[in-house]
Amino acid sequence: MSALLAGLTLLIIGDSHVTFKDSLLTILPEAYTRAGAKVVTYGVCSSTAADWVVPNPNNGCGAAQRIGDAPLSPPNMTPTSPPPITSLIAQWHPDVVIVVLGDTMAAYGQNEISKNWADEQVKTLTMTLGNTACIWVGPTWGEYSPRYGKTDKRAQEMASFLKDEVAPCTYVDGTKLMQPGSPKTIDGVHLTPASYKVWGNGILQQTMPILEKMHK
Repeated sequence: MSALLAGLTLLIIGDSHVTFKDSLLTILPEAYTRAGAKVVTYGVCSSTAADWVVPNPNNGCGAAQRIGDAPLSPPNMTPTSPPPITSLIAQWHPDVVIVVLGDTMAAYGQNEISKNWADEQVKTLTMTLGNTACIWVGPTWGEYSPRYGKTDKRAQEMASFLKDEVAPCTYVDGTKLMQPGSPKTIDGVHLTPASYKVWGNGILQQTMPILEKMHK
């Protein structure tokens, strides 16, 4: 067991990519815990960035909370507002917040991303983090399905948009961690367990050195 991150408290928040078993909710907390960090993870499916500041009871496709690498129970499927980030920071005192968001703000299936709306979403969250360090993980590739309308072109556009938006958070571009066309999905947006593993390992490779630096 390496203790690279011993003494570091990480708070991970995000959308459905951190809400279900075999998603990033399985992979990231377990790896960071093995590296010695204290990890708390909250996922609320369909949540956008501002939902973590101004509670918005969304469509209730699932919400999960995981302390460390505790065994995963099924997500709570009643409509749930994300807990406000200010209360999470007050409760857990994280050294670093890791945000996994992007797909829910990319307006898949619509003509364009509403840049003003998305800008307001992102800034609402980053400005509420206070002095807490943060890492923002953007979306990766999907597959086209009529249900979500996610395309590589739009995923790329969202990734580039976030890159310029998320400061002072450090940005990890999810589209750089996998080849376009390589992720397998169950519905166009949510990956298969095997593809989540590849994406998760890519996130870990990018974030571990950043976290070690913050830790020193």
